[in-house]
Formats: sequence, C-alpha cells, structure tokens
Amino acid sequence: MFCRFRLIAKSLAAFLAAQMPSDASLRLTPDAPGAIGKSSAASSPQRSSPPTCSASQQARQAFAHLESLRTNKQYTPLRDSVDMAVDLVSSAHLSLRDANVFLSRLVAAVFPDVCYLEIIRRPSLWTA
Repeated sequence: MFCRFRLIAKSLAAFLAAQMPSDASLRLTPDAPGAIGKSSAASSPQRSSPPTCSASQQARQAFAHLESLRTNKQYTPLRDSVDMAVDLVSSAHLSLRDANVFLSRLVAAVFPDVCYLEIIRRPSLWTA
C-alpha cells in the first residue's frame, strides 16, 4: 500500500517538475517546448519561445528517479503502473493543464479497488 502511494507522489512530482522548463516558463499547452520526452527534440517550436528551451535539471533528476523504479524490487508488482507513469511524464502532448488527467489515470491504475478515490479517478465529478 505504501509503495503505491509513493509511486503516485513521485510520479506527480516528476510530472509537475517536467512542466517547468529551464527558461522559467510553464508548459501550459500540449507540445509546448521544454518537455522531457524524446519527442521534444523532434517537435518544431511554433511559438515565440526560444528553440533552446529544455527540461530543467530538477525535472530530469525527478524523471530519472521515476525511471529507476522500473528496476526497484519494491515496485515489481507495480511495473505496469510505473511504465505508464514514465510514459505520461515523458509525453510532450501533456501540459500543466492536464495534471488532473495525469492524476486520474495514475490513480485508476494504481488504486482500482479503493472506492473512496472515485472522485480522483473521474475528473468529470470535479467542480470548477
């Protein structure tokens, strides 16, 4: 149970860090520059931000720590969830505005049987 919660916390920390590129801006739109993922180098910057925008050192460290959970024995039962978290954090198609989607997908995968987390698994229940 504690490993599952720690996975959620570490994944959310890595995701949030990944949305703050090294140029002190925020990634508020999908495919904005500065993503951690492999596709960030292939995407052409179409906005006014400089093409040298890249992921911050803190984001790269958090992502590397998240990737290291793939080989951690404590997280072996959660390997599919760890892989999904790594894929979501490295996705250039998600931005800070998708944090609720990120959290709901991860909670649904890690805690599918905990009924009181239904409010997190279904963002449509959230009120503005």
